[in-house]
Amino acid sequence: MPTPATSDISVVIPYCNREQYIDEAIQSVLAQTLQPLEIIIVNDCSRESSRRYLDRYAGVCSIIDLPVNIGCGAARNEGIRRARGQFIAFMDDDDVWLPEKLERQRQYMAEHPRCDAVHSAVWAFFSDKPDRLIARDWPNPATLAHVLRLEGSVLPQTMMIRADVVRSLGGYDLRFRRHEDVDFMYRCAAAGYRIDTIREPLVRLRRQGHESLTRSSWLFFFAFIDLWWKHKALYYRVYGVRGLVSSLLEILECCTNKARYLNGVIRLLIRFIPVKWEVRPDYVEPVSRD
Repeated sequence: MPTPATSDISVVIPYCNREQYIDEAIQSVLAQTLQPLEIIIVNDCSRESSRRYLDRYAGVCSIIDLPVNIGCGAARNEGIRRARGQFIAFMDDDDVWLPEKLERQRQYMAEHPRCDAVHSAVWAFFSDKPDRLIARDWPNPATLAHVLRLEGSVLPQTMMIRADVVRSLGGYDLRFRRHEDVDFMYRCAAAGYRIDTIREPLVRLRRQGHESLTRSSWLFFFAFIDLWWKHKALYYRVYGVRGLVSSLLEILECCTNKARYLNGVIRLLIRFIPVKWEVRPDYVEPVSRD
């Protein structure tokens, strides 16, 4: 069997205590029809036994060991600094790529030289229910107006992006240990970089369910409020004052969807203050559609 051609793509994988999933993740990279230039695993201060598990991949991966746990976004930044490829593909340590993921995206970038990043639809898979296709109606290219809405979320785990674009943005914002991906996409779109979509699923994302509103959910909520506060000027620039209110209500509804009574209160509030997304008449989209 011929060896797949290598490329100019660096794969960056933050890793922390997930030895039960990392085999499947790395094997899906090694099975790509277009092989990456390098696979960089950033070990985010895993426990000793979990770190030793990575030794089996020392011959095919570059492993960066961090002395303290710094979070997914900051760990990706370490991988970005070391990456030698012209393109960077991000992967979480529990995700799985379909075999043609890198080849399809690299070919797309070659055919669309003005494209700065390309992402794809995904299969979300669970341990206790059927797979679910996530293929939203993303505009092509993604606009800032669309990315600012929760339904417009672009997942960097599915994305291939030019390395110089990532570096020009300064990588991931270190203040966010949650929603760092959302913040990164907001900044990418606001800077006018072009993000295109391949509408077929190329990635399988592992998803675990949560049965109740937990402390983790509250941390999720407060992190989203921090994100909203940081980017409030963008919401106002695109949607005006109503956009600020609508975005906050949308966050509240999303973060309380597992808390029946609290979510009911939020839904009642939305009946009196409907969520509306009306772009300001003077707004000019920074992303070129040419």
